[in-house]
Amino acid sequence: MDNKLKGFWAIATRKHLKEFVDYSVNADCFDRLNVSGKSGLFLGSLRGNQQLENIGKIEKMANHWGINPIELHKVILPQLEKSSDKKVELIRNVQGEITGIVEYIFDVDSALEITGKMFEDLLPVANERILINTLEETKKVPYTQSEVTDKLMNAGYQENDILHTLDAADQFHLIRKVAKKKDPIISNEYIWGTNNERIAHAIGELNKIEKDNLGITIDAIQKQQGIPIDKLTIADKGIFNLAKKIGMINPITIITGKKVNKEFEFTQNTNMSLVADDIFDDVKLLLASIRFGENYTEHTTIIDARKFLSAWIANGEVGPHDANSTDYVMLEKKGIAKVVYKSKVKNGFYGLYNATGYYLQLVREDVAREALKLIDGMVYAEDGKEDINHFNSILKASDYISAEAGRVRMGELPEASKETEEYIQKILREEIY
Repeated sequence: MDNKLKGFWAIATRKHLKEFVDYSVNADCFDRLNVSGKSGLFLGSLRGNQQLENIGKIEKMANHWGINPIELHKVILPQLEKSSDKKVELIRNVQGEITGIVEYIFDVDSALEITGKMFEDLLPVANERILINTLEETKKVPYTQSEVTDKLMNAGYQENDILHTLDAADQFHLIRKVAKKKDPIISNEYIWGTNNERIAHAIGELNKIEKDNLGITIDAIQKQQGIPIDKLTIADKGIFNLAKKIGMINPITIITGKKVNKEFEFTQNTNMSLVADDIFDDVKLLLASIRFGENYTEHTTIIDARKFLSAWIANGEVGPHDANSTDYVMLEKKGIAKVVYKSKVKNGFYGLYNATGYYLQLVREDVAREALKLIDGMVYAEDGKEDINHFNSILKASDYISAEAGRVRMGELPEASKETEEYIQKILREEIY
């Protein structure tokens, strides 16, 4: 297995483990996967920033992924520098303290490669190697426990280690044991991938009416990826929930600053080529953010998602607009966009003028282009004529729930105070040093 695949499964593992408390029994079984996985998620946020010299901002970006300052400075940053082959370089002061980062990571593949190399450099134990091999095997096709055990024993692993790993992995929902007499089927939520034939096998036992109803729902989502759940006609709620459970439908839930939850639905789409698995959730989150702006924002509504994205990519920024100072927290935390306050000369009805205010700058053009690919070919109204600089209210969000988290959520996250959230925003925008 190459480092890119190891990096993928490390990140996938972390996205599940973070839903459980750190002191859960057996959490130590996957310690190196957990550390490299959250390092990979953090690395995904760094990508595209090139150079960051505000250590406070770096610490807040890391903290979003569950990395505390001591772990960041003593373990993760030094290890990322070592494992990245000079694609991540640390800036230090004369006392040797880390004060910044320079990164040369240009695509998702590089981030996954470094994550996988870091996993290897941390010297993983047998349980962790067994897990990623099980996840990779069951992504291709579900096997019974005895079949998985035989495969791994043939690869040189001990039966006791295998059975212990499968039990622990099931505990954290990394795999699921589907009861089948005494030999359960081992499956994981990434099994379907983009292979619709495997999905067909999964729903093979449904009757014709159930299949037809599910087909109508899937078709509606494919025509408008990121469609809000309350805009979707669902003929059979039970089958719809089954489709979400097995990964045919992958929702993103945006939680607004006012704690309003809105769910947006995604399914497999052949246009999503660059980030086929969207392991960082970047593409889905960006498009869900735009859907939020189309349907729920308190500010100016986005009329045409494609025109908005095209203009944002072409110009590199949109604004100024006061909404930019408050409505893009999640995109900032993920490193997809950043908000800056500045003046810019524009050409208006009465000639040139200084447009001063908050601008939303695009950091990850590749993510925006992948979101645009999902939109291309869909049916949209062509009557939106409003100027692009008015389409600035994408997202009023302080958090989001990924498809994985939605499937394994064990309880509500603690509610962040308004003051704390505002303080974090100021650090992210380098208004506080």
